[in-house]
Amino acid sequence: MADKRRRGDQLENTIYETTLRILERDGYNKTTFAQIAREAKTSRTVLYRRWDSVFELVHDAITANEFSEPPYDIAINTGSLRSDLIALGHYYENYGSHVNNEFVRASVQEFSQGSLLAKRLMSQVRRSNLATMAKISNHAIENQELDQAPSEQVQLLLFEILRYHSILVNNATGPDIPTLVDEIILPAFYAGGKL
Repeated sequence: MADKRRRGDQLENTIYETTLRILERDGYNKTTFAQIAREAKTSRTVLYRRWDSVFELVHDAITANEFSEPPYDIAINTGSLRSDLIALGHYYENYGSHVNNEFVRASVQEFSQGSLLAKRLMSQVRRSNLATMAKISNHAIENQELDQAPSEQVQLLLFEILRYHSILVNNATGPDIPTLVDEIILPAFYAGGKL
């Protein structure tokens, strides 16, 4: 009796698992529809019918993988602005280790080439980062550590520095979060958040 043809969720899950395995093993530049189809034992036509680009498929595979794991828990009300920022920095650093750095680099590459999906992703990341910082700023205002929220530029600074280290510096340890907060982030928050 011949093997049953895979369809729907089963096929999609196989494609996602294969995509992530190739991405991890070979890197983004060697993650191709041909390679994915070969290892997932499907056809390129199946892939082309569903995804316009490898980037889009990789994005969907990572997104599906993230939602299959328990959500990450972050304490953003630890009692002080400093400790909130340090907790956020450690969370971001740890979360970054779960997301394939190859995809982050691919996002930058796609963004520079005008990819609408990459632009949409960057916009979503920015909104999410600002929403997180709004909570932290509000706690600091309630605790009378700040009079107002600092500018968006200041609020995004921690994320941008950590992203820089993740993408461009690409060192295993990353920056020292407490030092980063004490010497750069906290002074910027105080400068922009005090009247």
